Amino acid sequence: MFPFEPVMEAVVRKMITLGVAAAFAVLSAATPAVAADDPAAAGLDGFGRWHQPGCETVTGDGTVTFTRDEGRTLTPTSQAPKPVVYTRGLVALDRPDHLLALSNNVLLTSKDAGCSWTQVGQVNGANLTLTAARGGRAYAWDQNGHLSLVTPNGITPLTAPAEDVAGLGVDPLRGDRLRVADGDGQLRESRDGGQTWKPVGKPAFPETELLMIYTAAFDPYNLNHVVLGVATEGARVTYDGGRTWRAATGLSRTGTRVNVFSATISPAAPNVVYAMGLNLAEKDEHVPSDGRHIYRSFDGGHHFTPVVDQGDGITLPNGPLLAAHPKNPLVLYFAWGTGWSDLGTDLYRYDALRGRVTTNHNPYDRVTSIAFNPSNPKVMYLGLAEES
Repeated sequence: MFPFEPVMEAVVRKMITLGVAAAFAVLSAATPAVAADDPAAAGLDGFGRWHQPGCETVTGDGTVTFTRDEGRTLTPTSQAPKPVVYTRGLVALDRPDHLLALSNNVLLTSKDAGCSWTQVGQVNGANLTLTAARGGRAYAWDQNGHLSLVTPNGITPLTAPAEDVAGLGVDPLRGDRLRVADGDGQLRESRDGGQTWKPVGKPAFPETELLMIYTAAFDPYNLNHVVLGVATEGARVTYDGGRTWRAATGLSRTGTRVNVFSATISPAAPNVVYAMGLNLAEKDEHVPSDGRHIYRSFDGGHHFTPVVDQGDGITLPNGPLLAAHPKNPLVLYFAWGTGWSDLGTDLYRYDALRGRVTTNHNPYDRVTSIAFNPSNPKVMYLGLAEES
């Protein structure tokens, strides 16, 4: 692990403050009027009436639970999850105490802050995930372009934005304005809730470069800010909606290749970006980390620094789940788990100010999604996988 030097603390806090200020500037510049009968009218995000879960057992199919202490203890479920299932989609909505989850293709909802879960229906696609949107809704999508509008009450299939989708973002003030990044790094936008699409900006890579884009992380406050994770080429970032793209620096030595498999932009300060990458030169050199690192950027994704290495009890697979703390940009959660030999799952917490990673273990095969209770981020909802 790369230690965090205490002398940098003041600088770090200043950079975070600037990031938070930028986020509030984006929101305040276009804050819409909220109707009195809007279910999210408790505030801009509707989280004013959210409660913490009051149950000691989660009722449902066992694919979602929660923890009140960042993973040290998990709330038991009324059933054990049945294999083979992966809960890759899990979001808290701006309708108080409402959540949505996707276990394989089954949409689940909770209307009591995660204490009980019921089935809504089946969603088309494979390896689906969820992106929450204003107005008590979310969008279910997969990398093959399947897209649906989902709510606690139903499912509406939508027009496929592209054949390949690396990521989806939603305008924080308009739940019907979406953008995706396709397999060429071309951004596409819908202003009618996914009914029609048009390209915006230009592709991150020319057509002559046949590259695999693993992930696209959208700024939760600003759809013009996107970070792409790419095979061998590291990462690309745009701050202007794809009109220009810049190659990220700091991921490796000059001329060496890096696969960036996953990335996330902090909702607490959008200048803070985390990414997981595999340095192929280090892998070939058989360094102790096998070339596997979590990187952090303080400038929105232009320059990265490695902050966590694989080793010393930390396992970094390709494309691990990355969940940035919603209030503290210096905290990141990530996970590793497997059903092999009942090894279970390690839920990691990286704390930049302390320069360390702490680990909490649980017996589930994997934790495949994380959401935070809007009234108390220490309450974390965990989407589970059962492989055997």
